Amino acid sequence: MPDLSNRFFCATLACALALLLVSGAARADQMPELAAAIAQTRAAYPTFVVIKPGDRYLASVDDAQLAALVARVAAGEWDASTEAATWVVLEGFSREQGPAATYGRTLTSQIAGSAAAGGNREALRGMARILRRFLDDESHAYSILAQGLLSEKIRCGAASLGDDELVARITAEVNPDRAFKLGSTDGTVADRYGLHRRADLFAVAAQGERVAAAGYFGTVVVSRDGGRTWDTPLTGTDEPLYAVALGPGEEIWAAGRAGVVIRSEDGGRTWARRATPFNRHVFGLYAAGPATVLAVGDYGLQLRTSDAGAHWTCIPREQDVILGRIARAGDDAVVAGEFGTLERLPAGLPPGRRGTLAGVPEDFYVFDAWFDASGTLGLAVGLAGAIVRSEDGGATWARVKSPFTQDLFGVGGSGARVVVSGEGGLLAHSEDGGRTFRPADAPPLPLTLTDVEFADAEHAYAVGPRGLVLRSDDGGATFRVLRGGSGS
Repeated sequence: MPDLSNRFFCATLACALALLLVSGAARADQMPELAAAIAQTRAAYPTFVVIKPGDRYLASVDDAQLAALVARVAAGEWDASTEAATWVVLEGFSREQGPAATYGRTLTSQIAGSAAAGGNREALRGMARILRRFLDDESHAYSILAQGLLSEKIRCGAASLGDDELVARITAEVNPDRAFKLGSTDGTVADRYGLHRRADLFAVAAQGERVAAAGYFGTVVVSRDGGRTWDTPLTGTDEPLYAVALGPGEEIWAAGRAGVVIRSEDGGRTWARRATPFNRHVFGLYAAGPATVLAVGDYGLQLRTSDAGAHWTCIPREQDVILGRIARAGDDAVVAGEFGTLERLPAGLPPGRRGTLAGVPEDFYVFDAWFDASGTLGLAVGLAGAIVRSEDGGATWARVKSPFTQDLFGVGGSGARVVVSGEGGLLAHSEDGGRTFRPADAPPLPLTLTDVEFADAEHAYAVGPRGLVLRSDDGGATFRVLRGGSGS
């Protein structure tokens, strides 16, 4: 175990973990409860931590035993000594600055995520107790962090276990002024201005003659005849809607800011709010069957209902990554997100299996993904014109050589035909399953095209600002404007 009396710079996080520079001169005093936890930790794990008198609170930590502690929490194991050791280590990190402090914040979030995802009620409640100590002391370095972790991760884990008492207690303690039942502040803009025919559109879903696009001011535009005519019904919300999905029959889902989810049973003619337990933004929807949808989004949000939104199951995850659009992949689904997230969800159910990427940065932001009907061939798009391709169902991804430098926000396809959309009105078409691309023949539009979707092998739709909808009748080779933009 390294003695940290002599400090030196660590260039990597692993080095910062192996040589923890945790001094604690600012708060060397110990409350009686913490002193008891230190004694309990030393008794249970004699070589885990070294605590020296004077101005040094935590002199060193055995990194192998720290890794074992994290693994125990992830496995759902929790007892009094585990809780004591977790508190002691996280408290020690909170008293440091620089790389060790940064690592400590990451470690706190990781352990909270493990407790939420582990399915152990005692681990969840124990981690909630630790975070509550941090939150209750407003001068604590982790007070704000604890508020967020309690509000989202631990509350999600409690909801997934049906621990209504813990959910209610956390809600009351973290934000007593908010009900968290509907999770939005809608009503203001729509009451003053109503729906706008040219509201920006962020997502589109299409199947046969059915088309629905969602966007700003709670807008959902719906066509039942392949885009020849459009309806703009009242949706009951003015919050931006970032995701839309077609369910079986006449079912349509849309979701967006602050946890807003709406559902239509009649093809978009009327809509009903489906209250969710969290106010995190929803960026992706996957309609797996009748009255069944998975909603994903900010802060690793994963919510699922199988009764049309009457009840929601929160599926906790360790990572805080933003999750975006979800693509159907055969009988499964693939969710895209930040930090190179491309996860295959068996039968559309988290947790997913993460794919490995080659040829793109580790922090590659993936905005959208598409798979063929078999779920074997897939493409995903993201920042700076990056396109990655998979031929093994999303287990591995390799970068496709392309001439694009614009950010790409949408990808859709049918068979070997694939279209990508992005900044500056970019629409590009592939006839060989995404190996090569060429510009589609489309009107020159200085607007970002946010999404593209195929209704069948011949017909594709792209959407963007000002209510813009474009349609292709030849598999994505050419596009024409149907509505919005600078016209109607």
